[in-house]
Amino acid sequence: MTYNLKKSQGFAILYAVLMVSILLTISLTLLDISYKQLVLSSINKESKLAYYATVSALSCANYWEKTKFYSDNPFGYFDYSTDPPSFVSVTDKDISCGENTILAVDIDREDSEELTDGVSIFQVDFGGPDDPYAEVKVIRDKDADGIPFTLILVDGYNTINGPRRVQRSLDSR
Repeated sequence: MTYNLKKSQGFAILYAVLMVSILLTISLTLLDISYKQLVLSSINKESKLAYYATVSALSCANYWEKTKFYSDNPFGYFDYSTDPPSFVSVTDKDISCGENTILAVDIDREDSEELTDGVSIFQVDFGGPDDPYAEVKVIRDKDADGIPFTLILVDGYNTINGPRRVQRSLDSR
């Protein structure tokens, strides 16, 4: 009895390499999907931080816009309707947003030639240097019919800088 082994030689190695290749391909595909899901969940978390910073700062600006510092000033903190604009008389008043205090000297104010026009810009920080923050812009202007209005624009960020920096914006009129 003679056996002819030459015809089937190397089949087991070929079969083993093929199986390892298939398993490696499946494993790498699952690893890639898992990594992408991890990145997406991280972006969702960072987006929520930016959104919450935006909502908090918008609520704060709305509150101070509607707060009366003086009984003769029913127009709130960002009032530009007096001559000179009333922000001059409240520059010693700081804004408090939760645990944050925005100093009045840190609020940039720009007025125009119209008594009701003006812009107040300030930043609300929600922690340390890499924590969420929001940039707030309060605009007082007149519409086409000459009726004064206040527009509050807020841009919230999850961190000051970085590759995964997320911005969320809201406005209120």
